[in-house]
Amino acid sequence: ELLPAHGKVVTLDADLPMKHALGALAAHAACCLPVWDSAQQRFVDVFSCADLVDIVIYTHHALSGAVPTSVGTSSGLTGGPAGRMDHGGRGETQHALERCQLRDLHGLKRSKPSGFVMASVDDSMYHGCLLLKQHRLDCLPLGDASCSSSLLHLLVPEQILAFLAASNEFRQQAALFSVSVNDAVLPHCQQLRTVPRKATLADALSILSAERVPAVPVIDSPSGALFDVLSSRDVRELAAQTQTNDPSMLLEDCLRSLVPTAQRVQTCIPSDSLESVIKRLADPEVAQLVCVDEAGTLCGVITASTVLSTLLPPPEAA
Repeated sequence: ELLPAHGKVVTLDADLPMKHALGALAAHAACCLPVWDSAQQRFVDVFSCADLVDIVIYTHHALSGAVPTSVGTSSGLTGGPAGRMDHGGRGETQHALERCQLRDLHGLKRSKPSGFVMASVDDSMYHGCLLLKQHRLDCLPLGDASCSSSLLHLLVPEQILAFLAASNEFRQQAALFSVSVNDAVLPHCQQLRTVPRKATLADALSILSAERVPAVPVIDSPSGALFDVLSSRDVRELAAQTQTNDPSMLLEDCLRSLVPTAQRVQTCIPSDSLESVIKRLADPEVAQLVCVDEAGTLCGVITASTVLSTLLPPPEAA
């Protein structure tokens, strides 16, 4: 029921150079793209905006000449012993990274689980939601149960919320979704991390990668007021503009290069209903809502995945 009437799944080959994989994310405005290994004749991974964040952070450390061994030790990604660059310099390291292939992602300490989890189009929506939550997936590949190599769709949490918001059950059970964001959703949010607007892009990307958060609010200092937000989707757009080539740039300067849209910085308040949050996050252009109380204090970042965690039972109950 969640499959679109028309559409195609853009697939990346595991031997594709990283440079072209990064370009594909931006060209198709995609958050996730599946990776096909021709040698194994199966899907092996999903390349996402979260990977892009990890790659930019890796490159930044490599170009500075000090890559921690925990970040990447694959011969395809590092420039010398213990992940440090050889004397080839900045340009050589940058070119080596662009030449390496998607299969070399295992050389990075990724902020998301590696591997490929797939569901059948015949599975229940509830089962699909559990897989998204249990495996902490950005998307869930859906295929034909009779053919493991047949990929029909990439299901993202926003699509599930859109389906829910359009259903008769959603309207008929309005009382169930009248509970406040403060009571129902904020307890499921990850610990709030913020970054000042005068910080560098690298500072913000480090939080996105290390904490595996989908977005980090950018604040004014010392007031702590919300100034902007940087999400992994925004990093995709910055990379397309080559703004990520120098992560030492001021974050606020990078944010100015993004196309201003009403959907980029969306807020809600703790007293808003779960119903209203579901309807807003069902819009594919709204990546997250920053919850801000009446005093202007930031309370958390709410995504479609957060809402799904709210609606699903805890692991021991599932």
